[in-house]
Amino acid sequence: MYRFIVSDVSKSGMLPIRAVVALTGLNPDTIRAWERRYGAIEPVRSDGGTRQFSEEDVTRLICLKELRERGYGLQTLAELTTTELTAMRHSQKPTIQTPRPTQPPLSSDQQAYLDSIEELDVGAALARLKEMSDELGNLQLILGVAIPIMWEVGRRWSEGTMGTAPEHLVRAQLKSLMTSRLEQIDTAPGARRLLFTTPAGQLHEFGILAGSVLAKEAGFDVLYLGPDLPTEDIIWSVARSNPDILVLSVVRSMSEVEMQQMERLVDTVSPNVPVWIGCPPDHPLAARIPKAIFISSIEDFQRAAATLLADQGG
Repeated sequence: MYRFIVSDVSKSGMLPIRAVVALTGLNPDTIRAWERRYGAIEPVRSDGGTRQFSEEDVTRLICLKELRERGYGLQTLAELTTTELTAMRHSQKPTIQTPRPTQPPLSSDQQAYLDSIEELDVGAALARLKEMSDELGNLQLILGVAIPIMWEVGRRWSEGTMGTAPEHLVRAQLKSLMTSRLEQIDTAPGARRLLFTTPAGQLHEFGILAGSVLAKEAGFDVLYLGPDLPTEDIIWSVARSNPDILVLSVVRSMSEVEMQQMERLVDTVSPNVPVWIGCPPDHPLAARIPKAIFISSIEDFQRAAATLLADQGG
């Protein structure tokens, strides 16, 4: 194996992904998932577009693998330097351990749905999703069906046991279902307006779509702009539509440049329009933007929305 890896080293000292797999024990899908979802590593690209990994990338991946097995969350680990990760790896006493979230086992119907997804059987998957959701209200649909499925898909994708194509299929089907629910709800005249979107680079829209459905059902006027909107476009949309609240969602980790863009966005908007940001509870953004209200669960969002409606009634 060692001779195989050495032969793979390029003249620049960079390694292809097959060599990194052999060195770290991680499978290729996991390595790609940790790069895309968490920004945990940043491999360069060869002239042919393939990933090339440095010695530091390999060190980071080994540390990430071992620390994750000890119970740390990747969202937190991805923010640390390689030096910090190495120190934590060799430490006998964890300092920032984040309990791994748990989720009840999938129901037989949910498991059958994901089995159809894994087979890329679109018709069967849609039929199963329809059976599970037809008799449910929106909150039951989100908490009892969509979130468990999304959580399991995220777990499998992060661990490399589900490919990108099935993951995209799940997201597409749930988006279609939630969008249909959103369009079926009428807006009362004079309702307060909430604008929902995600900043540039934040591609996961389930949170804002679910929030949009619940907000509209609660009696708000909802302007849903989808994910991945550049800062200038968000500022323009707020000025143009004059919402009562700007609701953003942030899932993955952010670079320093992205953090600064978020600070500028909130500084620009918040004097006239309050900003709510949905994100994981341990996301470093919360410490950077004191002017925003941070929301880490459906329950948090419902409480904030209920308070806003109560203020309007008063």
